[in-house]
Amino acid sequence: MPPDPSFIDMIESFSGTAELGKDQVRAIATLAEKLHLPPQEVQQVYLREFNRLDSQARIRGFLGVLALRNARSVLGSGNGIAPDR
Repeated sequence: MPPDPSFIDMIESFSGTAELGKDQVRAIATLAEKLHLPPQEVQQVYLREFNRLDSQARIRGFLGVLALRNARSVLGSGNGIAPDR
């Protein structure tokens, strides 16, 4: 099911969103809806995880997927810290 368009509009209005692609914005909106969290909180965690992974990545093709998985893990655990991989 596609995310609520209002979530997408909200995420696109946040600072730091310019570097996000449409698929990333949709994924963040979907995760925010599923976890019943504010989209801005999900975006902040996603961007933190994306940047952390990007700094270590040799191959960048799956960074968005990995960052989303880590963000889901962080937000689902409630401790704000991604597990080391």
